[in-house]
Amino acid sequence: MRASLATLLLAMGLSAAWGAFSGPVAFADNTLVNSNPANGATLSASPTSMAFTFAEPLGPTNTVVVSCNGEPFSVGGATLNADGRSLAVAVPNAMPRGTCNVIAQVSAPDSSPNGRGDISFDITADAPEVVPEVVSEVVSEVVSEVVSGVADTTTPGAASTDTAAAPTAEGAADATADGAPPRVGGPLGLSRLIAMLGLAVLFGSLVLVVTAWPEGVEYILTVRFLRTVWVASVAGSVLVAVFLTAQTSGRSVGASINPLAWRDLTDAGASGVAALLRVVLAAACGWVVTRPERILDPATQLPALAIPALAVATFGLSRTGGDLALVGVVAGIGHAIAMSIWLGGLVLLSRVVLAGPGDDDLVHAVRGFSRIATPALLATIVTGAIQTWRLDRGALFDSSHGRVMLLKALAVGAMVFVGLLTRQFVQARLRTADVMTVPLAARLRRATGVEAAGGVLVLLLTAWMLSLTPAGLVDAGTRAEYGFTDGRFAAEGLDVTVSVTGRVGPNGVRVEVVEPAAGLSNMVIRFIPPVGTTAAEVILTLPAEFTGTGAAVLDEAEGVPLGVAGVWTLDLSVTTPNGPVTAQKTFTVLA
Repeated sequence: MRASLATLLLAMGLSAAWGAFSGPVAFADNTLVNSNPANGATLSASPTSMAFTFAEPLGPTNTVVVSCNGEPFSVGGATLNADGRSLAVAVPNAMPRGTCNVIAQVSAPDSSPNGRGDISFDITADAPEVVPEVVSEVVSEVVSEVVSGVADTTTPGAASTDTAAAPTAEGAADATADGAPPRVGGPLGLSRLIAMLGLAVLFGSLVLVVTAWPEGVEYILTVRFLRTVWVASVAGSVLVAVFLTAQTSGRSVGASINPLAWRDLTDAGASGVAALLRVVLAAACGWVVTRPERILDPATQLPALAIPALAVATFGLSRTGGDLALVGVVAGIGHAIAMSIWLGGLVLLSRVVLAGPGDDDLVHAVRGFSRIATPALLATIVTGAIQTWRLDRGALFDSSHGRVMLLKALAVGAMVFVGLLTRQFVQARLRTADVMTVPLAARLRRATGVEAAGGVLVLLLTAWMLSLTPAGLVDAGTRAEYGFTDGRFAAEGLDVTVSVTGRVGPNGVRVEVVEPAAGLSNMVIRFIPPVGTTAAEVILTLPAEFTGTGAAVLDEAEGVPLGVAGVWTLDLSVTTPNGPVTAQKTFTVLA
């Protein structure tokens, strides 16, 4: 009891020290010292760019908002210059005659808000004629007949009749200087592996203790093992929340460590909510591992098993889109639970039960695992096959997700083979055994260790697959689930419709040109995030080959990353045979 109390006090002290040293640093509000145009200036023509210099160093998250004559006006993203104190902002389209007000909101080096600079200036010349801004309501459930008809006859990922090139998105994969989401794919995948492995082993071990080895809670080696696995599961779950927050919100990893920032995960759909629940449930598992005998007490057995089971079940919410979504959720949860029972029991056997010779309770534990392993492995294979059919179908060889799934299937097949041999050996050698001898324990430990290593490999491939988009979800995103289908831009000699899937995360985009037949150039689409958010602006540049009538599709797997839910602005800039055209529309991104 004293050792436990000392450990708890030490953990609390370390937590307090971490909070003291990792808390945000307070910065005094930054101030604007110079600008071009100057505040109060009168210009004979619209500027082509703007510059702002501040007194203190700037962080990566800076936004510039412009309104002219009381109406919002679209400008380029704020780029941080090499001196670290000044911003450059492009003005791709001429500002109208009248008074323009500019607000530059800046951040500190730690990405926290750190003041603003306001300027205004007058323009005496008229701007070239442009398409008036039209604000449209979002249609989130259905696709308009025109776009739907074209989408059904277009191969996802390729342009139709007039072009074979798909748009490219600046900022879709590479970090940019104007606050694009950090690249955390590798750390996020590793964190998912740690969380999955920790929670699966913890739950599976507890199931084996309840069903076949109640004496296990009396072994100090078992208690230490469970606590070590629990610490790993909590650490992995917290890291998943941190890196997923950075990926979703566009914040830096350092800023995403603050648990208050994790509320942005609610905008990332079911997977974000599941990540939050996983942190809470993984921490709650400490109630079980501090006193493992709770899983044997009838008064506490149900919650002691339910808490880790629910934590494992959150992994079944990773793929909730596509066809038969409810079937996918049920199969995903069943897959996670069955896999955990099988893998967790294996790891407990190889690391604890078979660590050395022992009495008949060790024999009973091995026999008991053999009884539950086969049904658990069978359920794992069946639910995995359902998910494969739902998500990949006939695209196993045509997508990255499908190819990794095939590799995972080969690994599972190898594990099934090793597992069957191990079960046969157990039935033959332990049928009449009363004690676990040294040679027998060593042989069984090697066999179960090989099978458990295969399970870890499968989890590694699973974590990798979560970073890839299955073909089933890509097809849904590029064919029939465009949330913004009224994005039609029409002017003299121009008829363009832009459609976006309209969900937080990678977005499929479809651009259809009805007019002109030729002579189109310099088409750029900017996705401007909601005011007051830290999400990054994304620029989509269509290829030079896209010069007229036709359609181009950017698959959701390679899509535009829209980091937060809310009202986004779509800014279209294009040169037609009649001259340059610019226009804006708003659309809603759903969580």
